[in-house]
Amino acid sequence: MKYAFASRCIAAVFILSAAMAVSAAPPLKDIKGGKDHPLLSRYQGSLLYSYGEVPLAPVQIVDREKDKPVLRRIEGKVANRMYWVPEGGSALEIHRNYVHALQAAGFETMFSCETAQCEKLGVQRMVKDFPEQTKWAMFDARVSSIFNSGNQPAFHYISARKQVGAGYTHVQVALAGNGRVEQFVQIVEPAQAALGKVTVDAKAIGAGLQRDGKIALYGVHFDTNKAVLREDSAPQLQSMAEALKAEPAMKVLIVGHTDNQGDIDANLALSQKRAQAVVEALSGKYGVPAGRLSARGVASFAPVSANTSEEGRARNRRVELVVR
Repeated sequence: MKYAFASRCIAAVFILSAAMAVSAAPPLKDIKGGKDHPLLSRYQGSLLYSYGEVPLAPVQIVDREKDKPVLRRIEGKVANRMYWVPEGGSALEIHRNYVHALQAAGFETMFSCETAQCEKLGVQRMVKDFPEQTKWAMFDARVSSIFNSGNQPAFHYISARKQVGAGYTHVQVALAGNGRVEQFVQIVEPAQAALGKVTVDAKAIGAGLQRDGKIALYGVHFDTNKAVLREDSAPQLQSMAEALKAEPAMKVLIVGHTDNQGDIDANLALSQKRAQAVVEALSGKYGVPAGRLSARGVASFAPVSANTSEEGRARNRRVELVVR
C-alpha cells in the first residue's frame, strides 16, 4: 500500500514522530476533540490518539554541530500530536516522506538520521523524554513510554526549519516501531509573550520613580499604528494617576517608545502622539494637573532589548514615566 504525506499549508511546521511497542491495541478512530494542525496534514491513514497546544513554551530539538547531534533550545507556539501509523506502515518509508515533503516546502534540514546512524549517535536517547516534557490536552499513558529507555527499534529522526518573517518555524520528526509505528508530531510557530496583561499598581509605580527616576509600563495599549488608547489601558492609567497624585510636587515626562520596524520619522511622530494621548488622558480624565506632565516620543532610540526577535520588539514598545 502506498502512503502519501500531504501538506495543506507549510508556513510553520514542527513535527516529531515516534513509535513504540505496546500491548494495548491502537484506537479505531481519532480521539474526541482532536484534529490535525491546520498547517500540516497527518501521514495518510494515521489515527490521532493524543494532542495538546501551548501559546508560548520552550522546547528542545536536535541540531548538528561538527557532524554531531546537539540539543538546541527554542520557543514558540507549540502544537503536539500523537498518531498511530496505518497497520503495516514502514518507519523508513514514513521518514522519507517527511524528508521529501519538508525539502519540497523549502525547509532547511538541521539534522537527519536513519536507524543505524541514529543508534550510533545516540539520538533516540537524546529525545526519549520529549513527549513527557510537553503538554497534552488529553494525556494517554502510552505517550510516556514511546521511547522507553531510548532503545525502540526502527528509530528515524529529522529536524528542519524555515524562516517565517523575523523568526523560524521548526519541524522535528522521530519515528520508531516494533510492528505498528507511532508518530509524535509537534508544530512550533514563531510567537512572543503577550506583555501588558499585568498592571503595575500605584505603589510600585511610586517606588520605581523614587528609586530609579523612571518606570517602564506595558499596560498602556494603543490601536495598531495609531495613537488611540484602548479601553483596556484604563487600569494602568488609573494606577499612574494615583501614583502621581501621591507625589503632588513631582513633574514627569510621559515617554513613548516603539520598536525599530518601519520608517524612523513615522515612528518618531507616532511615539510623540501616543505620549501626548497619555498626557491628555491623565489630565483630562484622571485629574492630574497638565502642568506636571510633558510628552516626548523617542521612537526606537532607547531600546531595552534587541529588536532581532518578536519578544525583544515587544519589550521595546512601551510607555515610560520619567521624573524631570
